[in-house]
Amino acid sequence: PGLRAPLAGETPRYPYSMHTEGAAVGGAGFVEALDETQASQAVVVAAVVVAAVAGIAWAWRQCCGGADERGSGSKLKPIEHWSASGDGKPARHKGVHHQLEHDWELLNAHETLRGGEHAELEATLTGSLVGRQVWECVGKRDARRRAHKFDAKANPNSADCLWRERAPAARGRRTTAASAEDALHDAISYYEQLQAVDGHFPGDYGGPHFLLPGLVITCYITNANLSAETRSAMITYLRNHQQEDGGWGLHIESPSTMFGTVLNYVAIRLLGIEADEDIAVEARAFIHKHGGAHGVPSWGKFWLSCLNVYKWQGLNPVPPELWMLPLWLPFHPARLWCHCRMVYLPMSYLYGRHRECTAPLTDLTRALRDEIYTVPYDDIDWDAARNYVCPLDLYSAHPGLLVLLNKLLVLYEKVSTWGPFGWLKRRGVEFAARYIDAEDEQTNYVDIGPVNKSMNMLAVFWEHGRDSPQFRRHLARIDDYLWVAEDGMKMQGYNGSQLWDTAFMGQALLESGVADRFRRCTQGINDYVEATQVKEDVPQRSKFFRHISHGGWPFSTADHGWPIADCTAEGLKVALGMRQVPWVANKLSDERCQRAVNVVLSFQNGDGGWATYENTRGWRWYEQLNPAEVFGDIMIDYSYVELTTACVTGLAAFQEQFPTHRAEEIATAISRGRDFIAGVQREDGSWYGSWGVCFTYATWFGIEGLLAAGDSPSAPHLRRACEFLKVHQREDGGWGESYLSCVTRKYSHNVQEGSQVVNTAWALLGLMAAHEPDHSAVDRGIAFLMSRQRSNGDWPQESISGVFNRTCGITYSQYRNIFPLWALGRYTNEYRKSAASSSASASE
Repeated sequence: PGLRAPLAGETPRYPYSMHTEGAAVGGAGFVEALDETQASQAVVVAAVVVAAVAGIAWAWRQCCGGADERGSGSKLKPIEHWSASGDGKPARHKGVHHQLEHDWELLNAHETLRGGEHAELEATLTGSLVGRQVWECVGKRDARRRAHKFDAKANPNSADCLWRERAPAARGRRTTAASAEDALHDAISYYEQLQAVDGHFPGDYGGPHFLLPGLVITCYITNANLSAETRSAMITYLRNHQQEDGGWGLHIESPSTMFGTVLNYVAIRLLGIEADEDIAVEARAFIHKHGGAHGVPSWGKFWLSCLNVYKWQGLNPVPPELWMLPLWLPFHPARLWCHCRMVYLPMSYLYGRHRECTAPLTDLTRALRDEIYTVPYDDIDWDAARNYVCPLDLYSAHPGLLVLLNKLLVLYEKVSTWGPFGWLKRRGVEFAARYIDAEDEQTNYVDIGPVNKSMNMLAVFWEHGRDSPQFRRHLARIDDYLWVAEDGMKMQGYNGSQLWDTAFMGQALLESGVADRFRRCTQGINDYVEATQVKEDVPQRSKFFRHISHGGWPFSTADHGWPIADCTAEGLKVALGMRQVPWVANKLSDERCQRAVNVVLSFQNGDGGWATYENTRGWRWYEQLNPAEVFGDIMIDYSYVELTTACVTGLAAFQEQFPTHRAEEIATAISRGRDFIAGVQREDGSWYGSWGVCFTYATWFGIEGLLAAGDSPSAPHLRRACEFLKVHQREDGGWGESYLSCVTRKYSHNVQEGSQVVNTAWALLGLMAAHEPDHSAVDRGIAFLMSRQRSNGDWPQESISGVFNRTCGITYSQYRNIFPLWALGRYTNEYRKSAASSSASASE
């Protein structure tokens, strides 16, 4: 009582639920989110009508005949080319190792306040800094130190050797532990030494290749100084990941694409590589072979336009006027998935002011204009280039509806500065600027992700100036996104995965029944979870379309501050578990646990499932407006089996300790969540994974969710799930799945690497949760994990295990420790005892 969001009604309905039964779409709170005058809304509607009437006949004639790969109206291109490069061969890395020229040391939390030359900039930092990770150069590489070899041809995923140096070397025991208990003890003994002082577990969260170039371009335009050591480490990374054909992929395991290659070519040139150096010559040859940089997808076109090496004319419009649309219209950018929304927010600002917000030409950018195209820059047909995307990159072609709207917007742009249209554009730009400032302040200038971090920083430069407090706060947070490993310095997919990894490790440790033997580690996990819970809602959350935050957990740090449904549920489960350990100090209070449940309940969608950061606000037809040709399903926040299971299991765990608190609402939420999970199960018994690779990941989640909701392990749909897992078990006892499963939506064996410890652990966790009666399948899987464990308790880094937006892989370097030790813990503490008991009963 007293913890409900401040809205009328007893059921957990919140301002941004798009599926509230019997309510107007969006609810009253959503309609009030944009407090603009009726006059401005009338101007918007009038502008839309005028533009539509003026251009619809011409635009329809232009697009009704359809379009091929060179136009944005083509149908979804067959995606076989995502598993092979354009010549039909798989992605090929060079296998040439380039070493870092300097030694680096990871600083954590308040250690990141280095003082000295950094003091002035660090004084602008806001937030608690808990969980913050910053790499500091400590001088030229010491030749006496061990050189960590990186071979992208063998495995493009770094083993995170620089950070893991702090753990002890092999202790000399034989390769395979004598028992599962020994393997578990060794695994935790090793991993706890990687725990930071504030309790989290730092690690590499890299993988995508399109993030670093955006930062480099922003720093070049704004004259933000990247140190010589930083530039050198970035170049090392790009050298190590260049493929044999000269290109870079969308991510470290994908074949070369125009998106990855053009942006990273520009990056190496801005970082100081000369045009005649081998890395540049080879990359340029790839670009020219595949038609030139005008074939880069739209996000690449945007970055090149900001740098003044591509004409804004060749970019489909991103009008800031869209923010001024009335919220009662079927489409409004506030209804987009927040990651999509927060990227197109600074895009719209920079596009709206592109006449002023374009970098001045320099000798280097003039040279780039000559280098990246196959025809002279002034001869390029920018109107034709606008919708052309290189076939290597085309995953999600522009649907016909978007083609039509883009043509109308191109016409509108011709008159967008006239009279009331100009006033409307200025209003849109002004609102976008305020919204960017709000996002920056609400996240302590970390921002929701790396793409909008770089774009927001560029927008703030143009809006407030280089010497402004806002821009200096952005500068102070650049390091939060940078990670150094043996392959070089990369920009991560977030400012880390701190809470996410720590929450899973906490659950693994508690379930294993060995927390008493690892008290320092256990207490540290509790302390980080406690410190990371969001303590208040953001200011003006309705005005800037934010969901409630108070009581939730983010993916990384409290300073980041965007709570996510599954992170909140996983954080809550750890907190609840720690409350059951007598000696743990600083436990979460009843009120804070109840706050977390309030957030979890608020996230549930009308279909019974849970999405990520918000409720589903838009509709599936929004995907007909997807402008990002390289990603799928980015327009709205969908319900996912992984998120739904996390929330169902979190609510079930809460119910055990708080059986009377909002009991009816929680029971109803669990039941609806259960129905969603069962409803999206495939005929073969599996679930498709949207955030991990892929069917093994999601099937583990689906099993756990149904069991937490009360389904019997012997239920037919759960037996089908277990049979699916067993069918894909390999002869060596393990499981191995490729990220291509996410792309093709069909199970894809990892042909190159074979069985993987992470996939194996996920499959085992699912089978053991369902009390799999075929003990041999589980025993073989455990034996595989033990055989792969190293003598120091670690496991090798294998293939990429994370994914987002269907196509982009991302590294979770901590998964190789957390999930195998969790599987070992469940096996030794629960499954084997249960199996022995079942055998004894059968004998009797």
